[in-house]
Amino acid sequence: MRNSMFTNKSRVSLVALAAALGLAIAWQAPVTGPFSFAANAQESGGQGTGKGNQGGQGQGSKGAQTGQSQGQGQGGPGEDSDGKGPQAGAPSSSGGGKPTWSQEGIPEVELGRLNVARSPGHVLDQAYEEALASISPEMVSFYNLSLDQAIEELSLNWDNVSFIDSPLQNLGLLQATLDGATPLSSLGVSNDADTLAAIFLGAASDKTVPITTDTVIAVTQILGVPVTGAAAASLAADAEAVRIAILAGHG
Repeated sequence: MRNSMFTNKSRVSLVALAAALGLAIAWQAPVTGPFSFAANAQESGGQGTGKGNQGGQGQGSKGAQTGQSQGQGQGGPGEDSDGKGPQAGAPSSSGGGKPTWSQEGIPEVELGRLNVARSPGHVLDQAYEEALASISPEMVSFYNLSLDQAIEELSLNWDNVSFIDSPLQNLGLLQATLDGATPLSSLGVSNDADTLAAIFLGAASDKTVPITTDTVIAVTQILGVPVTGAAAASLAADAEAVRIAILAGHG
């Protein structure tokens, strides 16, 4: 299992994003320092999961949907939702016959379309496989960008960027990455796991729902690969920058 390490990375100034949005965006720099996703998951009692795929419930890659709304087919819960998602009660992992996400300790936070993380394991597995099958050369180029470069492309060059938009597919890739895998390496992506995790989570989220440390804690615990503490704060800050860039670029 390959440990991914948080490293001191330069963060893109949000001047480009402010220009695209037409407003000033304040972004607090994340906590930095070495934190391993895989080690964090092990210390928190997290468990890795296999991958299959199910893109039918996602919306495929952004590159294949130029001109379509990113929110289409996302299946996020409404304002009156109990936040448990359409798969509440479905069999998954964890003791006592309860799925992982039904256990205590998950922060109460708005997840929006990230609620699909509660889907049964075979659904995430199928989505993961469909994500791998959809990777194009243009996507490989995008996923090899640094975080700063990816944010700039998403915010200022939206119409020419190809990446996976489906929340299920992104969460399937995120789950594998947090578990220490390198799911896109065989396809030519050599980027570090921290950058990829931030892009996967930022792209999986609703454009208008902020990603906080509690968001990371909740989603990763639901996925069975818990990330907490400073590691969660750093991933949240990076993924939030990606979300803001998508909002700026998509409009």
